[in-house]
Amino acid sequence: MKTSEGRLHPFAAALVSLQIVKGLIVPLIVIFLSKHSRSGSGGPLYFQVGWSLVALVGSIVWGFLSWRRFRYEVSDEQLKVTQGVFVQKKTFIPLERIQSVDVTEGVLHRLFGLVRVEVQTAGGQKPEAVFSALSRGDAARLRSMLEPGKAPQAQGQPGNEPAKLRLTYKLPAGSLFIAALTTGGLGVSVSLLAAVMGKLDELFPDFHVYRYLWNALDAAMIPLFALGILLVAWMISTIVSVLKFANFTITRKENKLLLTRGLLERWQVTVPLRRIQAIRIVEEPLWQLFGYSALYAETVGYGAQKGENAHLFPLLRNREISEFVKRMTPQFEVPASLKHHAMPRRALWCYMLPIPLVLALAAAAAGLIAPWAYAGLLLCPLVMIWQWWRCRSSGWSREGRMLVLRFRRLAKTTAVIPLSRVQSVSVEIGPLQRRLGLSTLQIAVASGGRGAFFRLAGLPEQEARELARWYMDRNKR
Repeated sequence: MKTSEGRLHPFAAALVSLQIVKGLIVPLIVIFLSKHSRSGSGGPLYFQVGWSLVALVGSIVWGFLSWRRFRYEVSDEQLKVTQGVFVQKKTFIPLERIQSVDVTEGVLHRLFGLVRVEVQTAGGQKPEAVFSALSRGDAARLRSMLEPGKAPQAQGQPGNEPAKLRLTYKLPAGSLFIAALTTGGLGVSVSLLAAVMGKLDELFPDFHVYRYLWNALDAAMIPLFALGILLVAWMISTIVSVLKFANFTITRKENKLLLTRGLLERWQVTVPLRRIQAIRIVEEPLWQLFGYSALYAETVGYGAQKGENAHLFPLLRNREISEFVKRMTPQFEVPASLKHHAMPRRALWCYMLPIPLVLALAAAAAGLIAPWAYAGLLLCPLVMIWQWWRCRSSGWSREGRMLVLRFRRLAKTTAVIPLSRVQSVSVEIGPLQRRLGLSTLQIAVASGGRGAFFRLAGLPEQEARELARWYMDRNKR
């Protein structure tokens, strides 16, 4: 029985220390900016500096001990990882349970020619083993010994593709910038800026930031100031997207996909094809004008912390999607003969009536207290148009063992779901839907920690029940 032993690169000690120091930065800043540190007495300042030095030395010692205690061993049957400073923890992972080995190169890793390796097993919600710093050579050897997906070939089970199959798609620079400029990350950037601005008065209590801005800005300048905030948020969102998806490459190698992306921090993720439960084709409103979409995969076992790895391709022309799916994920290929079923006309009542009605009632009730609240009634026509758009974009298709659902929130989404991946089907009927003979269909597939759910409202009740029977009779097919 062959056995290979190893340990982390010494730089792993520095990474642990830096992680501890990172967690102490905010408390230390708060301490040094507190009024207590500026009370005029030298004693408290020396006390705080002394404890800061103790924390720094402690983090260095802890990082060194963590590195010294970390060991790993690979045999023909399992991966064994030993770690822990005071409490020793031993993890045993059978090689046949390993589903993916992901490689990340952070900024600091790249400076020293190192990588971070994460080992994921079937059904795991987080990596079972994390190697925070390995040389590229050690990482390549470890990955070759842990490489998932070789067992089926050894058992003599012939696959559907040649053993040397290798297909690659790269994200062009033009598509990268289009995706970055039109990405949906603006809301996250605005929230981040709002959180930072909310802390300004706490960090600089003597400066009174907002009082100064209120006195310095004319009332007419406030909308321009808000517009400037949105512009900064948009620029942040664009830069983050470029850094995240630069050099994006997806490669199909036998029965798995290798996804590589990142400019400053490089990620390489392995996704076995059998772990993909459904594919989502997402068209943002601006993308629809130019015929672009993004492709996502619902994968089982990755959990919420790796949601970003669900990107199959950040931006692809709609006319290229069929060929892309056929080559990279053939089990999700949609037959050309698939017939699209749109929502019936009576479904417009279920889309256009409830939300505008609730909004109108809320605006009228609030207007009794504050007359300006009646302005909320002006939103009702806009909401009705949006709901009409949602209804017109919705629909479904089914043929054999493949189901396709189309629906819209803001972006239009097309979900491709094989029958074998469906976990449950439910049919919901509300009071208004019951009078119109309609229902809401919900399909659940295994994905991450909680699964993924696809809802289609306004489906005729008879058709929804037929789809439920289609799922119940899956074992007869």
